[in-house]
Amino acid sequence: MPGKAKAKVLSSKEIQTVLKVLKNDRDRALFATGLYTGLRISEIIAIGQNDVFTTSGGIRNILKITRLKKKNTVYSNIPIHPKLREQLASYKKTLDKMKEPSPWLFPSSDNPDTHIGRIRAHNILTEAFQNVGIEEASTHSMRRTCLTNMSRAGIPLRTIQEISGHSNLGQLQEYLAVDPADSHRAIMSLKY
Repeated sequence: MPGKAKAKVLSSKEIQTVLKVLKNDRDRALFATGLYTGLRISEIIAIGQNDVFTTSGGIRNILKITRLKKKNTVYSNIPIHPKLREQLASYKKTLDKMKEPSPWLFPSSDNPDTHIGRIRAHNILTEAFQNVGIEEASTHSMRRTCLTNMSRAGIPLRTIQEISGHSNLGQLQEYLAVDPADSHRAIMSLKY
């Protein structure tokens, strides 16, 4: 598997193609959560249903993530994108049909008291990438795609860092892909 900073940044067309080949609402919600939050796969699988759904069954506006770092705890409040909201609403119907309710957004099919494993989530998404012929894509592609696209949209790096949970801007910048078109836009933006 390529290194984290080397994971392919997915194009809009590739994202749509992957969404079409994912087998069910759970897998599409798993993929969309990575694309629209910038979370690592280990953070995605550890999301609880209470983190996403209100007690009345609605979808929260903010996903609150707690990350344990070496010396402190870091909190990120990530607004839930409308397209992620759609995927989660569709997936909620599947969760509501489960015989045994689970506290996890992505419960294990073997034991609803635990969440899906990181390796299992990796295998689901890797299989989808392979099925559509996207080389160098991994579960980290979702995170890298999210962060890179925010950067390309002109979002301040400090804001992206707040969402991504990187401890410093240097670490964040390693994730961001530079497209030759970015350099062209940068030069053409000069107005003297």
